[in-house]
Amino acid sequence: MGKPDVYESDYLENAEIFADLINGVLYQGEQVVKPQALKEQDGELRSIQSGGVKKTVRDKVRLWNGNTILAIFALENQTKVDYHMVLRAMLAESMAYEKQWKKRKKELEQENGSVTADEFISGMRKEEKFTPVITVVVYYGREKPWDGAKTLYDLLDVEGNEEKILPFISNYRLNVFDYHEYDDFSQFHSELQSFFEFLRYSGDKEKLKEKLRENRENYGSLSAEAKALLVHLTNIKEIPNVGDNELEKGEFDMCKAFEDMKEEGRTEGKIEGKIEGKIEGKIEGRAEEIVEMGYEFGIPENEIMERLQNKLDISVEEAEKYLSMFKRRAV
Repeated sequence: MGKPDVYESDYLENAEIFADLINGVLYQGEQVVKPQALKEQDGELRSIQSGGVKKTVRDKVRLWNGNTILAIFALENQTKVDYHMVLRAMLAESMAYEKQWKKRKKELEQENGSVTADEFISGMRKEEKFTPVITVVVYYGREKPWDGAKTLYDLLDVEGNEEKILPFISNYRLNVFDYHEYDDFSQFHSELQSFFEFLRYSGDKEKLKEKLRENRENYGSLSAEAKALLVHLTNIKEIPNVGDNELEKGEFDMCKAFEDMKEEGRTEGKIEGKIEGKIEGKIEGRAEEIVEMGYEFGIPENEIMERLQNKLDISVEEAEKYLSMFKRRAV
């Protein structure tokens, strides 16, 4: 059984793909973030709380050195709509800022220079600033468009009292990329354009045939990782050779949809061999995060079980194992 987040995260190992995704989603295709200016970062965050150590694992994190600015980009991959994603992202970003502050605090304690009483209590100097943390959620779900909250305001029960309440609450905006909202993907300059186009029209035989015919060269040069991920996401077992006579004649069988992509070194086997070595630790880390957050927000155990199964694409038995494993740490 496939492990969704691991496939997506593996694809985003490529710095050019990562940069193009950020540029396409946040900067409408403007080439602001350069691949060579990105540095891999550890996605695990920990915070000591009254109930113990709180841990969360982000799917893919990179530090961007943009000459005049530093920023941390964190990508979260979703194949299902997570209705509390706003809270998840807020918490993860808060933990990322706390991580920066703890580093500054430790450095300050080791300094021999003068420190004011306020700076000592604060654990940082007055003039110090933190590196911005930006979360981008990439939604790959095929069943429906993203229908979850995109801001903190969306989650608040203030109907009829907005003017009295909202001005005093800091809003949080979630950056969500949902390919369902687009008919054109020209904001991307890499193979992501063909990747999301295929995903967008994979359920429409005639439209997909049209796109394959129009962009034959681009589809033919998709990377092995992109092809494997498309096979995984669409459940199409075979992909057409976009240069063969059948396509030229207009004959196209969706049941044959990804064969040549798989034949290139038996893509799925090669990619899965690379991926499987990462899966267990990755899945266990995400399971721990889901269980801990479930108890923290008072979610019933049956709903935590459902979340484990849906988010990690695991069986009931595996979900029960993880719930039992991490329950003791969470309560």
